[in-house]
Amino acid sequence: MTRLTTLFTAAGLSGLILTMLTALNPEVPAALLAFGFSLMLIGLLGALFGAAASVTRAWQSTR
Repeated sequence: MTRLTTLFTAAGLSGLILTMLTALNPEVPAALLAFGFSLMLIGLLGALFGAAASVTRAWQSTR
């Protein structure tokens, strides 16, 4: 699960950078800004799923 979490984290951070750079330039189309936000959303969902998997694994190891 850590490879998947790393992949989602990289996607989220690249989306953050893309969104910040796109917002600085008014000539860039809005679709690119939306793509950056969608990458950030993918990163957020991956982080949530990774955290849930880690909590589940820790909860099962204590039983």
